[in-house]
Amino acid sequence: MGHAYVEKFRRPVHLSAMNCRTVLAIAALGALTACQSPSGLAQKGPAWTAVYQVPYQTMANCIVERERLPWVKVTPSFYPRERRATVAVTAPTGSAIGVYEIRQISDRNTEVAYSSIYGGPGSGAGGDALDKANGCGNPT
Repeated sequence: MGHAYVEKFRRPVHLSAMNCRTVLAIAALGALTACQSPSGLAQKGPAWTAVYQVPYQTMANCIVERERLPWVKVTPSFYPRERRATVAVTAPTGSAIGVYEIRQISDRNTEVAYSSIYGGPGSGAGGDALDKANGCGNPT
């Protein structure tokens, strides 16, 4: 009796249609957030707002220093006539990560609103940014 030679072929591995759609949706979402501009981000509702007993210039300068890290770019913009400032935090590519909107609301108080690519109002996003802002002023 002779032995028969049996060759087993492996079936090619294919992604199911559902997995493929999921991968494409995630890629599209990633591309969309990667292209977010700081000005577009500021138009979203803020992740959080807080009021501090410190002048807006002092608050903005402190946030700039606390946000400086080797892997991000921090860009402050001051508007003295309006008694406000903006601090944009971006990736080296220019994609927005977060934006602080800082404005003097009275002689003693400054309001800070933070918008994040990671979520808007009620999302809990921007907790690290809130910690940095709290370190710059006395929350009221």
